[in-house]
Amino acid sequence: MTIQRERPGVTVELIAKAKERVVPKSGVVLVPYQAEWGAPDELVKLGSFEERLAQTFGKVDTVELAAEGGASILAYRMTNGTATKAAYEQADAIRVEALYPGLVGNELKVVITASTSELGKKELQVTGPLQTEKFSFADANELAAKTSQSNYVRVKKLGETAVTIVPETALTGAKSGTVALTQADSTKLFMAVSGADFDTMYLPFDDAAVQAAAKQFMSDRRTQNKKLSTLVIGGKAAEDENMAKHIERSVAQNARFVVNSAIAGQHNNGKVYGSLEWAAWVAGMIAATPAHESLTAVVVPLKKALKDWGHTDILSALSSGTLIATRDGDVYIIESAVNTLAVLGTHEREDYGKIRVSMTLDQIVNDISQVGKKYKGKLANNDLGGAVFVSAVNAYMTVREQQGAIDTGWTFTDQKNGIGDRRGFLLSAKPLDAIEYFDIDWEVL
Repeated sequence: MTIQRERPGVTVELIAKAKERVVPKSGVVLVPYQAEWGAPDELVKLGSFEERLAQTFGKVDTVELAAEGGASILAYRMTNGTATKAAYEQADAIRVEALYPGLVGNELKVVITASTSELGKKELQVTGPLQTEKFSFADANELAAKTSQSNYVRVKKLGETAVTIVPETALTGAKSGTVALTQADSTKLFMAVSGADFDTMYLPFDDAAVQAAAKQFMSDRRTQNKKLSTLVIGGKAAEDENMAKHIERSVAQNARFVVNSAIAGQHNNGKVYGSLEWAAWVAGMIAATPAHESLTAVVVPLKKALKDWGHTDILSALSSGTLIATRDGDVYIIESAVNTLAVLGTHEREDYGKIRVSMTLDQIVNDISQVGKKYKGKLANNDLGGAVFVSAVNAYMTVREQQGAIDTGWTFTDQKNGIGDRRGFLLSAKPLDAIEYFDIDWEVL
């Protein structure tokens, strides 16, 4: 018998996936944003503060809000396609061009002087928002090679003329690609990110029509691409004190894969954000929260809420599936980690209206599907091949049970109905929610 060397990898990878789900940074949040710097109209994975600094200089609030919980950022800078790069040229010698298009490029300054570190060479100094970079060089070829690692510029050799010394000079010619977002921009966004893998998506649009389209986009991803993730939305700043408007958004969505943020007010960093911006923080927290934890009662970095909701508003928010922050002593907490599912449809249950339960369902399907795709075509469609996959998933589910993501008594079985290249499996498992209501009967003796 030929050794099937791929088979053990199925189990190993699924166990790794399961253990990864209790690590906060395992989650990925998609954050579309507008700015005057960064790779335009493409997805960029930002897994650390240093990577965010290089891409956004730490100046895009929604990116930083989404990163607060520890999730990795999948950033997408939205432009209208007209942004251009700033540049400085020495004729027939070199062209120093900003790394990215946008107006920040016009703020970059260059100096070419005698090298301070290597005698006999020249030095290019590039001053940007974070630091001054220095590159010693003997000729244009060496300079072009060294600046390939620059956070600010790239240098191209234009000819054989020697590079000359110049005093501080600003790069010029950059044009902005930032305009008010339209419905067409949302369509372009959805097409660009449809195949990406992420746990949550922040939607930077407060328009009801775009939010409806986003819900459909996420639904299509789930059914057609088999990519399950959660959408987080917010509202118009002018309506953030009106609970009826927040509820209106929730009612329009009514889906377990959509979370509606009604958090608004001053962040601990001193800046005031509306519910639309706070939705980025919520999206990041959902992606970062381990499978065995709930977002209910998590402290919100809110210094002062735009409005402290009364009891009636709180009950209305909860019943409609609207995520709110309420004061608890000296801090604000998430009242209840709910999604917008309020009216149950076919094959839905009441516990699906909780973010923890919904995310657990999605995580399990995504993890099994992703590893299954990797081994697609490598397992024979017979009882032996089915048994290998069942063994792998059982190992994965055992770890998820140990984490407290699912209850005991789950099963994963091969339906032994393989025909051609298809084979069915049945997963029976109960996702666990957290206790939020403690009903205590006191028998006084």
